[in-house]
Amino acid sequence: MKQAICLLIVILGFHCMARGQERVMSLKECIEAGISNNLSLRNSRIDMMKSQTALTESRSRLLPTFAANVQAVDYLMKPANVTTGTLLGTDFPDDPTWQAIHSMQYAVTAGIQFGVPLYNQTILEGVKVAKTVKNLSNLSYEKAVEDLTVQIANVYYLAQASLEQQRLLDENIERMQALCDITRELYNGGVVLEIDLTRAEINLKNLITQKDQCTTLHEQQLNMMRFLLDLPPEEAIAVQPMPDEVALSPTGGIDETLPELQLLTARQELIERQIKAVRSGYIPTITFGGQLGAVGYQEKVRHFFHTNNATHNWFGNTYIALSINIPIFDGRDKRLKVRQYKYDYQQAQTALDLQQKKLDKDYDDASIMLSHNLEVLRTQQDNYSQAESVYEVTEEKYREGVASMTELLQDEMRLREAQVACVQAHCQCNMAQLSLLKLSGNLESLTR
Repeated sequence: MKQAICLLIVILGFHCMARGQERVMSLKECIEAGISNNLSLRNSRIDMMKSQTALTESRSRLLPTFAANVQAVDYLMKPANVTTGTLLGTDFPDDPTWQAIHSMQYAVTAGIQFGVPLYNQTILEGVKVAKTVKNLSNLSYEKAVEDLTVQIANVYYLAQASLEQQRLLDENIERMQALCDITRELYNGGVVLEIDLTRAEINLKNLITQKDQCTTLHEQQLNMMRFLLDLPPEEAIAVQPMPDEVALSPTGGIDETLPELQLLTARQELIERQIKAVRSGYIPTITFGGQLGAVGYQEKVRHFFHTNNATHNWFGNTYIALSINIPIFDGRDKRLKVRQYKYDYQQAQTALDLQQKKLDKDYDDASIMLSHNLEVLRTQQDNYSQAESVYEVTEEKYREGVASMTELLQDEMRLREAQVACVQAHCQCNMAQLSLLKLSGNLESLTR
């Protein structure tokens, strides 16, 4: 038993030395570090950049386009144009009714083409769709930040609770160790039985085991915190002690600008934009374009490289054009797409109504839970104070030989139960308050 106690003292000593080098982080510092380092948020920021790039890509379709082209052709069979002899006269040996004009075997075409969309409603609607998608990405990032903030705060509160339980267990171990020493002296003096000493030692061992379990749980919670903050596993961090009272922040009901609601509203807007983009396919498009170039013909390839042969065989190939594309019939493709989008819009509206009702329910539940936990906390604090007073009286009676070891251990157990209940109620109050802050849009109060 002495060896176990000495080992515990050594472990506590090393633990205290290690805690002296730990970085104690407040909840505000944890949230800020998580928003800056979390890998999931990093991907969300990449999605925002992708949506911005998609918007720029959609806008670029309104810009003029230029393309240079060069084509060399070898007609393995010389092409021929057929016309009537009345156009060519009688100098050609062919049938005067049908006479053929044979072209050169080799041709080279070179030029620069350009095009400018003067009016294309599909492109304009596509730009609006890209803007809505960008807005969705921004809202998704805000939602991810809120979810991460809540997750970090929950882990932080749990770590505070386990740290507080460790502190209370240290006090209980110290108290039980003193009781064991007193009982041992009484036993040596023949005042109490050996079984009383055994009961005290068993209780001490149980407290040490509980302390080890609580320490392990606390370290797991810190590991989760390191994961959320993207900190290296070897970095020693710690949370601040649990305050004596619950810090209440004002809440004013459901915030209508929550990212959950804005996301569903933005999805409806996206569907409306997609419907307009499909319907814009019925509208004619106007494009202005042209080409600046030339085409050359030769009987032999090498003649292209002889100046005296090639000079007179190049002809201009330059034009400008105004193109109007009028859609007439597409096999009901656009109409069916619009019908599908209308179904999606109805589903999005249903999801929005469902989410609104769910948020109202969650807010009412969190308000009820906070009130209940505050009342439980006040009750357990009173119980804790009373249990501590009762234990002190029973301990004094035990020293005087009036109370038994059984009565003392029962009062000590009630004291520990009151301690655990206080810590749990305090933690539940923090979590209920966190839910209300999220639903009312006041999570930023955690970082003030």
